[in-house]
Amino acid sequence: MRLRLPGLLFLLMLTGLWVSFPTTVLAKERCRVSVDTILASRQGSGVDARLKKDVSELQNMFNYTSYQLLSSKTLNLKKGESGTVSLPGNRRLKITPHNIHENRADIALQMMKKKRTVFQSQIQLLNRGSLFVGGPKYENGNLIFKISGSY
Repeated sequence: MRLRLPGLLFLLMLTGLWVSFPTTVLAKERCRVSVDTILASRQGSGVDARLKKDVSELQNMFNYTSYQLLSSKTLNLKKGESGTVSLPGNRRLKITPHNIHENRADIALQMMKKKRTVFQSQIQLLNRGSLFVGGPKYENGNLIFKISGSY
């Protein structure tokens, strides 16, 4: 069997497209979402050293004197796949990326306590961006969630 040069070049180009195509498509099919749980309080003062890069934004958005990082969790989710983060006070935050397009991801948030939904929202998150969401009362303050994403 003799393969002519144009046919061989076409086959090599097609193979090259096949190898590069899935990585281009899959890059937008997954979303890495991080959730930092912060306890904000008016009792005492001080900022957890792990929150130094966020302190000015926290203080501009929320009226508290103390910020303590309670936990951090990162989920690597496919589009349409849900992941759950455990929160203080027997709560869970369910996160589902729905659409990932250009430099934004549409993400559904659903907070549950026991089996009851207590909060749900849809957000748009910029690639490598983050936002703060004020949460429920907890101990001597309130919870704040920093939600960050990259894809």
